[in-house]
Amino acid sequence: MKYSVLIFISLLFAFKAEAQNNTNKYEAGFNLNVNIPSQKNNMLYLGYYWKGTTYARDSVQLSAEGKARLSLSEEPAAGQYFIFIKPDFRIDLLIDKGENDIQLFINEKDFTKSTVTGSNNTKLLWTYLNNIQKRDIERSKLEKQLEDSSITTQKRKNLGVEIQKLDENTQAYIQKTIKDNKGNWFGVFLKGMESVTLPYKQPKDGKEFQENREYGKRHFFDNVDLTDPRLWSTNYMGSYIDTYIQHWVDQVPDSLADAASRLVAKTKGNEFCFKEMLSKLTNESLKSLRMGDENIWARLAEDYIFDKNLVWIDSAQNSELRRQYELIKNNRIGMKAHNLTLQTLEGETINTNDIDAAYLLLYFYNTDCGHCQTATPELHDKIYTKYKDKGLKVVTINLNNNKEEWTRFVQSKDISDWINCADPEYKSRYWTYYDTSGVPAVFVLNKNKTIIAKKVDEQNLEKLFDFYINNNGIN
Repeated sequence: MKYSVLIFISLLFAFKAEAQNNTNKYEAGFNLNVNIPSQKNNMLYLGYYWKGTTYARDSVQLSAEGKARLSLSEEPAAGQYFIFIKPDFRIDLLIDKGENDIQLFINEKDFTKSTVTGSNNTKLLWTYLNNIQKRDIERSKLEKQLEDSSITTQKRKNLGVEIQKLDENTQAYIQKTIKDNKGNWFGVFLKGMESVTLPYKQPKDGKEFQENREYGKRHFFDNVDLTDPRLWSTNYMGSYIDTYIQHWVDQVPDSLADAASRLVAKTKGNEFCFKEMLSKLTNESLKSLRMGDENIWARLAEDYIFDKNLVWIDSAQNSELRRQYELIKNNRIGMKAHNLTLQTLEGETINTNDIDAAYLLLYFYNTDCGHCQTATPELHDKIYTKYKDKGLKVVTINLNNNKEEWTRFVQSKDISDWINCADPEYKSRYWTYYDTSGVPAVFVLNKNKTIIAKKVDEQNLEKLFDFYINNNGIN
C-alpha cells in the first residue's frame, strides 16, 4: 500500500502558460528565494494547480551557483504550488496566507537535507513526505523478499505480518499528523487526501458491500472542508469530486442531479467555493454528450441560478441558459411523459399515454428533412422490426401538416404499421413538452410512460432495448 501521494521528482509537466522572468522585482508582495546547486543556469517555474491542470505562475533563471529570487507584485492565493525545472524536476509547496517570503535550499541527491523557511506548511509537508518515503522504502524491501519462491511458509507468513504492522503504523502516523496539525493549512490539505473508513474493510457478502456503498455516499466528503477555498488550488480537489459523481453516485440522471445539488449546498458557507462548485458541475454537464446529464445542469439552474441574481453570471449567459432550459424542462429523463392528443393519418384521435406498450417510441420528424428521409426507414427496418415482438410500438408525429406529402412519406418509407400522427391545429402544443428544435427527435417511454431515453441514434437504441429486455424489462 502506497501512502505517498505527492512526489519530489516527477515526470514532465505540461504548462498552460509561462510568465516572464521577474528577477529584478525586489519590492514585491511575494518573494521566493531558491538555492538548488544541482540545477545551475536552468529556468525555474513557479507553478500552481487549478481545475485539474497545472499552470505557470512565474519564472526566473537560476544563476551559475543555482540561486535565484522570484518576486510577485501581489501575494498569491493560498494553495498548493510547485517549482518545476525542465525536463523532470518538481517539488511541491504548500503556501498559506502570510507566507510571502520563502527561502528554499534543495539538495537533490539527499532531499532530507533540504530546508525551507518562511513557509511552515511547506516544511511540515516535506517532513511528512520524507517519513512516508522511508516507510515506503521499508515496505518495498519486505515485498521484495516475498518474491523469493524459496522462502519457507513461516517466513512468508512473518513477512505478511510485518507488512500489515507497517501499514497500520503508517496509518496511525498519518492520523496523528492530521490531528497534530488540525489548525493549519497542511493539516487541512493532508486530511483532504484521506479516504473515509468504510464499515467493512473486506465485505464478505452483498449486504456488507451495499452498506459500504451507502456509507461512502453519505460520508465521502467527511475529510474535505468544502467551504475552504484553498482546496480548489490542489492537485486532488477536482478529481475527488469527479470520483464521487462517477463512481459513488448511482448513474441515474435524477440521482446525479440530486447529488450535484447537495454538493453545491455544502459550499454555501463560502462564496468562492460556491461559485467554483456550481460552475464546475454546471459547465461539465452542459458540455457532456452523455444522455441524461442535462438533468444535472437543469436542476442546478433551478436550485441556484434562475432568479438568484448571481453577479458572476451576466444577463446574456443567463438568457442562453434559460433558452436551453425551456427546451428540456418538461422532457428530462425520469419525467412522466406529457400526453399528446393527436390525429392519425386515417383521421382518428389518439392519446399517446393511453397506448399500451412495453416501450413506446415517440418519433418527431418533418417530411422535408433530409436526415429524416434516411433515418426513418433505418429506424423501422433495424429497430422496430427487431423489437416489435418485445413490446415496442412507434408513434410518429409529422410536423409538416401537408397531408399529401405526409401520405407519400408514410407510403414511400413503408411505415404504415406505425401509428402515424400529426397535430394539424397545433392543439397539443407538443413543442412545449418535447424538444423538437432538431428533427428527427426520438423519445423512448417505458410502460409507465416515463421517459427513459431521448435523442438517441439507431446504434444506441439497440443497446438500450437489449439492456432493458435482457434485464427482464426492468425500467
